[in-house]
Amino acid sequence: MMDLPEKLHDGVKKALELWKIENLYPPQKEAMGPIADGENLVVAVPTAAGKSLIAYIAIINKVLRGGKALYIVPLRALASEKFEDLKELRELGIKVALSYGDYDEEDTRLERFDVVVATSEKADSLLRHRSKWLMDLRVIVADEVHLINDAGRGPTLEVIMTRFRQLNPKAQLICLSATIGNSAEIANWLGARLVLSDFRPVSLSEGVLFEDEALYSDMRKHHFEPETGNALTDAVLDVVKGDGQVLVFVNTRRSAESSAVEMAKVLGPRLTDRELSSIGAVQDELGAAEAKMLKNLKKAVSGGAAFHHAGLSNGQRSIIEKAFKGRKLKALFATPTLAAGINLPARTVIVRDWTRYEAWNPAAPIPVLEIKQMFGRAGRPRYDKVGEALILARKEEERDFLLDRYVWGKPEEVLSKLGSRPALRMHLLSSFATNYVRDINELWDFMGRTFYAYQNDTWKISTEVEGVLEFLVEEGFLRRDGKAMEATDLGKRVARLYIDPLSAVVMKNALNSGKGAPTPFSLLQVICSTPDLPPLIVRGKDYENVLSYMEAKMDELLMSIPEEGAEYDWFLSSVKTAMFLLEWIGETGYEASEERIETLFNLGPGDIRNKVETAVWLLFSMRELARLFSSSMVKPIDELALRVENGIRPELISLVAIKGIGRVRARRLFDAGIKGPDDIRKASLQHLSSIEGFGRQLALKVQNAVSTGTEVLEEKEEEVNKQRNLLDFSD
Repeated sequence: MMDLPEKLHDGVKKALELWKIENLYPPQKEAMGPIADGENLVVAVPTAAGKSLIAYIAIINKVLRGGKALYIVPLRALASEKFEDLKELRELGIKVALSYGDYDEEDTRLERFDVVVATSEKADSLLRHRSKWLMDLRVIVADEVHLINDAGRGPTLEVIMTRFRQLNPKAQLICLSATIGNSAEIANWLGARLVLSDFRPVSLSEGVLFEDEALYSDMRKHHFEPETGNALTDAVLDVVKGDGQVLVFVNTRRSAESSAVEMAKVLGPRLTDRELSSIGAVQDELGAAEAKMLKNLKKAVSGGAAFHHAGLSNGQRSIIEKAFKGRKLKALFATPTLAAGINLPARTVIVRDWTRYEAWNPAAPIPVLEIKQMFGRAGRPRYDKVGEALILARKEEERDFLLDRYVWGKPEEVLSKLGSRPALRMHLLSSFATNYVRDINELWDFMGRTFYAYQNDTWKISTEVEGVLEFLVEEGFLRRDGKAMEATDLGKRVARLYIDPLSAVVMKNALNSGKGAPTPFSLLQVICSTPDLPPLIVRGKDYENVLSYMEAKMDELLMSIPEEGAEYDWFLSSVKTAMFLLEWIGETGYEASEERIETLFNLGPGDIRNKVETAVWLLFSMRELARLFSSSMVKPIDELALRVENGIRPELISLVAIKGIGRVRARRLFDAGIKGPDDIRKASLQHLSSIEGFGRQLALKVQNAVSTGTEVLEEKEEEVNKQRNLLDFSD
């Protein structure tokens, strides 16, 4: 019988029985007392040491006593994974929801749920909308809290943790982290108990790979047969011979793809007929398409390998993850984003690249913390007794350096990134716009509670904050009267739109430019100039093409072209990004296929999805700003947003409004002479069924939809756990 504190709710024991957990790991046992006592907790333990279960137990303990819980994660993929785990709590009567995106709504539906899994950005949005149910929270889980160190996501995570502690101090805070250099400092900042442990259920051997030898941290050596003369390939073969799997981290997508394809050529001939049969099913599941990325993926899979990066669609990534977890694939080549994401362990992890390109250094060393995150994926619970993590040395003199830095070295300390200008712009404005602070004194009270203030001198913070406040006042987002300060209508709207105020300045200036009637290009170029939409880099081979296009469209621009320099390069990049979106909506002819976009812009379906989602959000934001200024651009922006969301020319708008009809089917209907809902009503069932991509069942469904008037753009699902599939390239 498991020994649990008496103060824990009986439902905890029921949940552990449900999950068939008979014993707790040491750090889990250490956390039970603080959880039962309602203490804040920072859990800093290695990957796979049971951090998530600690959070789940804290949630069950509070929710079954009548409270609500919020589980905050950095990535959508991780949110989906946690949601799937927590759904099992429905057997205890606990209702769980998944929520991300839709930053401009309060999302009152979430009041009906006991546990909400959300990304940091969604949690911040809920705070900005002052969702009432947030005050009913009794436990807040912040997963991967060491990502406070991340320049992109870190400030938002830090601000929401600070805000929750200020608004709802009775809520228990559970922070989960990898092992970092200053976990005690984070615990002190949060007034939390620290659970610090190096325990792993599967022990980990770390070392350096050089030629045909692995040298481990304890100076043990392992030699393997040099079959191919390539250290990485031979190491992978050595693991596979022992019925293991290998996860290889590389620093670029191109490397992930090419390495997986090459590895498949070596692994393929070694697979049994049964293994070949199982991966054949994986290939079939990936579907058929002419896109180079998918062709490469299927080539790699045919030989028992695969690659994983953000360019793949959600569906493609899911298929690969499932196949790897099911041990159908022997080797998976991934970019580092996987290390901070989903739970995908392997017996052996090999880090091929320990440097990456950064603007200030094309060969910047990857931080120790990130490498340790990659190492942490080694060792599969229930399968392996020992995990192995190796980092590749290409030269003998590198071996000692890599041992010292990454194998024996300690992870860096986590530092607040809230002091960056973009972060301060967004979060200072939202503080005033949502009335969380109403004057300078209240602002400093809030700032004084942040990790940024905890780590820095007052004079440094004061200089940065005053500079950003001055910008917000000058641009009309804030109104200042002595120490009193309030957000203007513009400031309030921008804060709720969840965009960088600098993006709003760019759009506001374009809307007020007084130039001619807007065109799809002129509007898209504006949103592509904002800091919220990372542009496509203009490389040497497409420089002339982009420049020529810009010159041809000069009269349509709503923005002035900057002088030579970094701003000019950014402007050219915005033009290239707008060119991609114009292809997507068919402005240059028919709606571009996945294959064409990949050829022209080197973008995979995952890239397209991310860019399109952001573009739609920025167009929506631009429309809202246009309404504030009573601009005549509201209608054209509205139509363009609809086209970008669906990837269509104007003539297909009424067709994609029908449930079940995406961009591909809409185009096929239109080309077959069916221009809208009336034509569908009049068409014979035989004619509809004969159109490519349709059959009798779908034809009946579509006709029923238009005859009953149920055509909609995209109905919101009752559950909040479904994603829209922007890429309707297949049937």
